[in-house]
Formats: sequence, C-alpha cells, structure tokens
Amino acid sequence: MSHHHVPSVEDTKITMDGLGSKVFMISAVIGVVGLAATFGLGLSQGDDLQHFAFAYLLNYAFFLAISLGALIFLPIMFITKASWNVVLRRLAEVTAAVMPLMAILAIPVIIFAGKVYGWNDPVVAASHAMSHKAGYLNQTAFTIRWVIYFAIWSGYALFFWRTSAAQDKTGDLKYTRRLENFSGFAIMACAMSIAAASFDLLMSVDPLWFSTMFGVLYWSGGFVTFFAVLTLALLGLQNTGRMTNIVSPEHFHDLGKLMFAFTFFWGYIAFSQFMLYWYANIPEETSWYLVRTREGWDMIAYGTLFATLLFPFLGLVSRFAKRSRKMLAFWAVWIIAAQWLNMYWVVIPEFSETLTFNPMYVTCFVGIGGLWFAGIVKLASSTSLVPTGDPRLEESLRFENA
Repeated sequence: MSHHHVPSVEDTKITMDGLGSKVFMISAVIGVVGLAATFGLGLSQGDDLQHFAFAYLLNYAFFLAISLGALIFLPIMFITKASWNVVLRRLAEVTAAVMPLMAILAIPVIIFAGKVYGWNDPVVAASHAMSHKAGYLNQTAFTIRWVIYFAIWSGYALFFWRTSAAQDKTGDLKYTRRLENFSGFAIMACAMSIAAASFDLLMSVDPLWFSTMFGVLYWSGGFVTFFAVLTLALLGLQNTGRMTNIVSPEHFHDLGKLMFAFTFFWGYIAFSQFMLYWYANIPEETSWYLVRTREGWDMIAYGTLFATLLFPFLGLVSRFAKRSRKMLAFWAVWIIAAQWLNMYWVVIPEFSETLTFNPMYVTCFVGIGGLWFAGIVKLASSTSLVPTGDPRLEESLRFENA
C-alpha cells in the first residue's frame, strides 16, 4: 500500500472562484465561433446543408454519449455504496446535469432529420422492408421520443446534482438515502432510454439495418470517454492548484482501471456485433459493414481497431501507467480521439461511401464541445467542487488501492 497525506474534510471546500467565469466565457465564445464556422462551411458545400447535418450529428452524438456516461456512473456509485468516488463525484454530477443544454443542442438534429435519416427518403419509405417500421420511424414519432428521452435524462441528472448540492449545506443522511433509493430506477430508465436513443440517433440513419447490441456499443464508448474526460478535468484542476491533495494517485489509479476495463468492454461488444454478422452473412445485416470496409473506409476500420482497443489496452495494462499523471493524461487524450474516430466511422459513410474528410468535422467538434464544456463549467462554478456534505467523504479521502 502507498501512503499519502490525508487532508481533512474542512480542506475540501474548494470552488472555481474567478477561474470559472473566465473559462466559461472563453469556452462559450469558442463554441459559438466553431458552430458559426461550421454553418458557413456547410453553406459553401452547395448541397442544401446535408454535409453540415452529418457533421453536426457526428459531434453531437459524441458529446451526448459522454454526458450519458456520467449519468449512468452516478447511480452505479450510489447503488453500490462506493466511497472512493466521492471526492470526484461533483464533476460527474455537473457533466450529467448539462443535459438541458444538450436538449437545446438536439434541435438541429431534429430540424435536419430529413437530410440525414433514410426513413425520410420517399423511395426507402415505400420499400417493403420499411412497411413495418413506418409507424415508428417518422418525423413526429422521432421528435416525441426525443422529448421523452430528455425528460428522463434531465430529470435524473438535475435530481442527482441538486440533491447532492443540497446535502452540502446540512450533511443530512436523508439525501444520501434518497439518492440510493432512486438509483435502481435511474439505471433501468436511463439504460433503456439510452439504447432506444442510440437506435434513433445513429442506427436509423440506415433504417434498413439493425443491431440489438448497438445501444450497449454506443453507451460503452461514451462511458470510457467520460472517464478520460474526468481524468483530464481533475488533472487540469490540479494544475490550477485546486484539489491537489484531495484527489490522490489512488483515485487516479481507479480512473485508470476504469479506462482500461471499459476499453476492453467496448472492444468486446464491437467484436461481438461484427462476428455475429460475419458468421450469419445475411445481406440486410452485412450491408452496414460492407460500406464501412471499402473505398478507403477499411483504413479507418483497422485504425479504430488499433486506436480504440489494442493500443490503450496495452498502454493501460500496467499498474505504473495507471499511477503516472503524464501517462494517464496521454491515454485519456488518446481515448477521446480514438472514440471520436470510431464515431466518424459510424456516421460519415452514410453520407459518402468513399472515404471523405471535411474541416466541418473539426469546427463542429470545437463548436459543440465548446458550448458543452461552457455549460459544465457554469454548473461547476455554482457549487463546491467536492460534495462536502457526503457522509462517505472522509472515507474517500483516505481511500487506498490494495
């Protein structure tokens, strides 16, 4: 066991101070400029903003998955009564609580649905294969379902954040019990809605293709990316002199373990989906993979295999890597980039069957990412960065890996 200086509970009353408003402004401006640049580039394509709609979907789906990862992490921690995570849980709470902003950012996805989703194509809609799906895959039902998804996600995300923040004032145990009691329902409701939303958001771009594993694949990609983002956020805060003693190498070790575990889990689900389709070899199922393994997309497919699974798996396997700040930072950035590359491989082949890359993909990443990050910073600035009223805080401060 390694021993580290254990701060007192009094030391955990840390806020963003003036840093929050500064970072919020910079991030929000970058976000607005990024989206404006993307829209301008989209207009210059001369395709009635179809390419823009795909660029937006790619990056929106990516950042939504990270917040959904945070939203699932919270009830898991409460239902298992885990204490190690308490010192870093507030950052997870605000990452999930940005969900109302993600609801606003979903509006362009709904507005441009006609340019992205195959079920809006009259020829596809008239096909025999679509006859049983028409009642589900249409603009009205699509919009209604997104209202329901965000009602569930925003409701739970704000509940976790606000209840935890209320406990800071009194330290009353009733708040912990309330959070634990609702966590089982939260996991079930969020898991089912995330699976359904991933079918709507990404799978229905090709309405004739289907995979019952796709929801787990989308969620697990967001989950591992969330741990990478959380790691970088904590390292960034420590570089500003905040949380330096509170989040110890022991906590980073656990984040490294989670990045390692869910890198492997994501790879397992991705391989399982591919293997079953390859083995069955049914045309309506294999078509999705055929498009993504031809005309240059095969390079991205192999790239994703190595970048998203094999390299981070090998890089994070050792105990040393999980306890080194520099190595954790490197692999956290790597995982974020690799998961984005995978999302690019999932979305863009539906726009172009030949490998294509456009500056819009990057400007839109900066745009949506900037606004998403600004929202998180705004929420983080309104409370303490650590849940000071949590009864397990002292245990979390003393946490050590065996």
